[in-house]
Amino acid sequence: MNPEDQEASLRLHQKMADEDEQLRHADEDAQCETAYLRVRLGDRYVREGHLFRAIGQYKRAVQIDGGNAYFRTRLGDAYVFAEMIDQAMTQYRHAIAADPADPDPRVSLGDVYCRFGMHSQALEQYQIAVELSPERAYYWFKVSDTLVQMGMLEAAVAPVEGAVSLAPEDAFYRFRLGELLLRLARREEAAEQLGEAVRCAPYDDYYYVCCATALLACGRLLEAVRFFRRALQICPSNRCYHVLLADAYAAAGHLRHADLLRRRAGELDRYDQEFVHRRRAEARG
Repeated sequence: MNPEDQEASLRLHQKMADEDEQLRHADEDAQCETAYLRVRLGDRYVREGHLFRAIGQYKRAVQIDGGNAYFRTRLGDAYVFAEMIDQAMTQYRHAIAADPADPDPRVSLGDVYCRFGMHSQALEQYQIAVELSPERAYYWFKVSDTLVQMGMLEAAVAPVEGAVSLAPEDAFYRFRLGELLLRLARREEAAEQLGEAVRCAPYDDYYYVCCATALLACGRLLEAVRFFRRALQICPSNRCYHVLLADAYAAAGHLRHADLLRRRAGELDRYDQEFVHRRRAEARG
């Protein structure tokens, strides 16, 4: 072969190699796009209540790209909804192996552990998630909540404080911190955090009741009355709130108002009685 033909052959070979590489990338892109479309379709099926159709789509995505931790986690979550726990845990573990730096499957696996009372194993997964994504307030909260379930109340304070610092306008984290502080008899701090929860969610009657309970525990009776009254304005049919406001009025010396409210409340069912009993116990500290 003369030099010119040899050069032409090399150019043709290179062109064909480049085309093959482009086709390979196009196939990979199409494959990836198809897998994500499967997941999106699965998500739609979940929203529509077709859980097993969703599982089928997530499984197809995993078959296309078994090394994608996100796909594995979505399939695991669907298995949890379907009460197929063993299959869910298998998918979460595969997801963690595929991408150890992804915190989401660790949190999902931790949730399954918590569900079955395996709190130490759950805590380990949540703590790793916090290390991987310390900017996620929810992960800090999961650590705190698990410590509470383990009876480690003092240790649970710092993580939920971390959640509050990361999401200061989230009423739920403020509420959970205040609730925890009240259980630890740190009443003034509890009242402050519960007051912040009210500020962040001014139409949530339950937060008003919890804040009023903390204020009663602090001996701040008139403020407690004000917060109970606001809860009752938001939810005027709640008989528990009538009784709790009556308690606050009685503690403040307004016995006539207290008696009137108790008569308005009428008989409480067992659930209402338990609710009132818990609030009274918290108010007494």
